[in-house]
Amino acid sequence: ASKLASESGESIADGNSLERVIFGGITFMTLIKALCMAGNILVQISPYPEVQLWQARQCTGEADAAPYISIAFGGWQWCYYGLFAYFLTRRNGFLILVHSNFLGAVLGTYYSVSFYRFCRHAEGMHSFQRYMSAAFTLMLLQLSAILVLPVDRALFLTGLISSFCSFVGALSMLVCVPTVIRTKDSRTIPGPLVIASIFSSLVWCICGWILEDPLIAAPNVVGFSSSVVCFALKHRYPASETPLQDPKSRRQFFANPEMPLGSDS
Repeated sequence: ASKLASESGESIADGNSLERVIFGGITFMTLIKALCMAGNILVQISPYPEVQLWQARQCTGEADAAPYISIAFGGWQWCYYGLFAYFLTRRNGFLILVHSNFLGAVLGTYYSVSFYRFCRHAEGMHSFQRYMSAAFTLMLLQLSAILVLPVDRALFLTGLISSFCSFVGALSMLVCVPTVIRTKDSRTIPGPLVIASIFSSLVWCICGWILEDPLIAAPNVVGFSSSVVCFALKHRYPASETPLQDPKSRRQFFANPEMPLGSDS
C-alpha cells in the first residue's frame, strides 16, 4: 500500500485515461481510492453486531479470534507504517494509510478485548494467546529494527511486515473452514465480515492493478479468494439452529450449560 500512499496526492502522467474526469470533477482514481477506504470501513465495522451478540450471551460461541486480532493488529500496523513514512519523507500521501486504518485499529482492539472477556472455553483462549504472542513478536522485531538498523531500512522492514499482515488477515478467514467442513455447519463463519471482505478485496485488487503494485494486489487476491471460499461454504452448509453434534465442536462451543446454543450468523 506504500505506492498508493505515495501517489495519493499526485496526478498520474498526462494523457492517462484513468485520470479523466468521469463525473463532476471526480477522476476514476479518486473514485477507486474512495471505494478502497469505504471497503476498509465496511470490513472494520462488520463484526460489530456479532460482538454485541457475544456481550448479550456472555459467550463467544464457536468464534475464532483470528479475524478480530487481524483487524486490530493490521490496523495499528498500517497506521504505524503510515506515520513512520510520513515523518521520514514528509509526503502527505502516506497519511491515507492512517485515515483508512485508524478506525479498524480501534474497533479491532475492542473486538479482541471482547473476545478475551467472553471466551469461555480453553481451546479458544489458547488460540487467542497464540495469535497475541505472534503479534507481540512482530512488534518487538520492529522495535529492535528501529534501534539497530538505519532508519530507511527500518521503514522498509515495517512496510514488509504491513504487507505480511495483509496476507495473514486474508488467510485468517479460513481458520474456521475445517470445523465447517467437519460439522457441515457454517455458524463459525462471520457472514457480514465475509461479504464486506469480498467487496473490499475486489476494489483493492483493482487499485493494485491500476498502480501496478503487487504489494497491494497480491494480498487482496488472496483475501478475495478466501472470502469467496467462505461465502460458498456459508451457502453450502447453512448455519444450524441446534447444537453441533460433533464432540470436538461441542467441547469448543460450551460456555455455559444453561445457555441455549443458537446460530451465530
